[in-house]
Amino acid sequence: MVPDDIFLKIVRSAVKAPSGHNTQPWFFSKEDDGICITPDFSRSLPVADPEHRELFISLGCAAETAIIASRFYGYNAELKIDLLEKQGTIKITLSKNDNSELPELFSFINLRQTTRNIYDGRPVSDDDLVKLTQIASESGLDVVLYIGQEKINTLVPYIFEANAIQMSNPNFKNELIQWLRFSEKEAMQKGDGLYAACIGMPSMGRLLGSFVLKNFVTAKSEEKRLLKQVYKTDLVAMFITQNNALVDWVKTGMIFQRFALTATKLGLSQSYINLPCQITQVRVKMMNDLGLHGVPQLLVRLGYSPKMHFSFRRRINDVIMHSHEPTEKL
Repeated sequence: MVPDDIFLKIVRSAVKAPSGHNTQPWFFSKEDDGICITPDFSRSLPVADPEHRELFISLGCAAETAIIASRFYGYNAELKIDLLEKQGTIKITLSKNDNSELPELFSFINLRQTTRNIYDGRPVSDDDLVKLTQIASESGLDVVLYIGQEKINTLVPYIFEANAIQMSNPNFKNELIQWLRFSEKEAMQKGDGLYAACIGMPSMGRLLGSFVLKNFVTAKSEEKRLLKQVYKTDLVAMFITQNNALVDWVKTGMIFQRFALTATKLGLSQSYINLPCQITQVRVKMMNDLGLHGVPQLLVRLGYSPKMHFSFRRRINDVIMHSHEPTEKL
């Protein structure tokens, strides 16, 4: 039996995992022998993520974080993905182990963030590249590192093409506006979404913010912003799976979270440039043109920069689903 206080501590760490638009599309429940993570499809992104691909990548990130936290609190963790009825429940079975070695990545869970500013362009050291590559090689997942501007430039046309498709779609913009939090007050009240300060936008009310986004943020303006980011980045990581099924998405999230926590440990900022992976025709074109042996799931830039504002998280009790729901003072 997992004690209630340990369950809450593990969940409190797991919710720090990244998710698309910071939607936090997960529920956690306590079992006699562990923890279940189930998708909350009411927090999905039907326009940006119609297949729920990134949703399940997010659940994989949460699962990996929960496993690291479990080990920190003295438990062995074994993961199983239940594909019954495509619900995609992730079960983490826990067993007490007082002699378990403390995971070094645990202390970086609270420090990891998606840092969307412009990096300073410094190259990542060879030693750090080896450490990042090791995470990939141990996982069995194919992680391709694009090092230096010449290599990264081969990705730029696909980033721009996908950006043009998304930003010309009014439904995509409306969905983005739905998840934007234009002021600190709104971000704190909701506890989710993209807080303006996290993406370099000034604080403004929802009415004004929505007007600005609809009328002044265009494919061209976003292309200029992306160009500034990419041209000051010296390392991009592409996460590739052999297949494109739910289990591959969850695995991608788990490996990426380990990769992201390792990058945080090394002092590296990170943010997504996933656009070519999100638009099917662009993804297929990129696969064919670049001769990729698998399906690109994530595209992540890494570099050095100051930290930005951390995104908010919902109350722990809001993400717990259990017949005997543990309670805590919030």
